[in-house]
Amino acid sequence: LTQRLVDQLAKSADAGSAAPRRASVIDGKNGAGKSAELMKLASVAAASDHIVIYAHSTSPWVNSSRPYAPANTGDLFVQHEVVMDLLRSVAALSGDALEKVPLGKSVVVGKKTLGAEKTLADLVEFGIHTPSLAHDVLESLLAIASSQKQVPVLIALDNVNTLWCTTCYTDQQDNVLPANRLRLVNAFLPFFEGKASVAKGWVVGATSYIEPRFMPKDLKLKLNPPMMVPLANPDVASDPNVKKPSSDLPFEVIKVDRLSAEEAQALMAFYHKTSIISTPVTNALVAKKWVIADGNPRDMFKSVTAYF
Repeated sequence: LTQRLVDQLAKSADAGSAAPRRASVIDGKNGAGKSAELMKLASVAAASDHIVIYAHSTSPWVNSSRPYAPANTGDLFVQHEVVMDLLRSVAALSGDALEKVPLGKSVVVGKKTLGAEKTLADLVEFGIHTPSLAHDVLESLLAIASSQKQVPVLIALDNVNTLWCTTCYTDQQDNVLPANRLRLVNAFLPFFEGKASVAKGWVVGATSYIEPRFMPKDLKLKLNPPMMVPLANPDVASDPNVKKPSSDLPFEVIKVDRLSAEEAQALMAFYHKTSIISTPVTNALVAKKWVIADGNPRDMFKSVTAYF
């Protein structure tokens, strides 16, 4: 799977290839390696001179652990500190790549005007040091980066299901806020709902089932539709009142399966080589741990370190 993702990343960065029109979302059971795959993808992109907009977890965007406030206009809410942290991450992962992309035209952010000769690096740096305008800077960054074809872009969000959840924040009337009332979430939603795309690069996310409150039931059902028994009676099968589960999603779903026996063998050999385990790695030991964990990488790790 890692090689498949890296190949897709390279293809999306190829000047002669069309960028994927739809976002992709990595899905699978807890501990299957979704976050690890996304982090490796962000690391490869950063090393390949991409503009990398990577959030290792979007849970803090919605779990009320960070400050928020009503926006000056409209009905959205802002999270200046969270956005500043994200901009710092963008600068750290893609500083050189940001320098290569000029703004192309004057960009007005608050009372500040950045000339056309300035680069995305200048824009991001301004947002990092101007908390009240961090949202404006992020939105300008996404607009300019996603439309240019000079430098490939990777937008990668872990726990991406939070974009459609009910948050732990409330409005002035104590009503619970849906995620799309947060300006930060609103900046990324179009990319995962098919309303925006990158001209050169890739948009990818990974789901998380660790906190069920942040996994909307309808999204979970579409990601994991129940098995349907074919309806033998044609009258029943064509009845419009018979509800069938919908699996239509605005993004491609990439499933992370259980480890193969060969992958389990390689993982155990890595554990032994790095002194995580001292027991000699035999076929019998690998088979035992693989079966106990049902091929789940996290459960395999827990199994081999159970006595530590």
